[in-house]
Amino acid sequence: MSEIKYNTKQREEILSLLRNNRTRCLTAREICGSVKAGEATVFRTLSALVKEGVVSKFLSGDAPTYQFNECGTHHEHIHLKCSECGKLIHSDCSFIEELEEHFEKDHNFRVDRSKTVIYGICSECAESEGKNG
Repeated sequence: MSEIKYNTKQREEILSLLRNNRTRCLTAREICGSVKAGEATVFRTLSALVKEGVVSKFLSGDAPTYQFNECGTHHEHIHLKCSECGKLIHSDCSFIEELEEHFEKDHNFRVDRSKTVIYGICSECAESEGKNG
C-alpha cells in the first residue's frame, strides 16, 4: 500500500524555508520558529520529506539538521560546514573517494557519507575575519 502525500500549507512553508536557505542546515527548532506550524507537524513533515528524499538529514552536533536536497535523490557526499556562518558545502570531489579507500584499506573502516561533516571556516568568513592565508 503506497503512502499518501499531502501538500499542506505547512509542508509548502517548510519546503519554501529550506529551499530559500539551501546553503544552510537548519534544526527543527529553527524551522519551528520560522513557520506557522506546531512542533509535531514540523517533525512529522521533516520525517516524511527525508523519507521521500526531498530533504537531507544530518546527524552532527547537538541536534539533527535538515537541508533541501538539491540533488533530488539520496545522493551521498561529504559536507563541509562553516563553524562561523553555518554554510554547508557539498563536496563530491575525487579526493574524497581516495580518502575513503585509504580508510577502508589501511584502517578497515568504511565511511558513511550520509553522516560525514567536516567543520572549518568558509572562505567568506575567513576573509571577513582576516584569517585567510
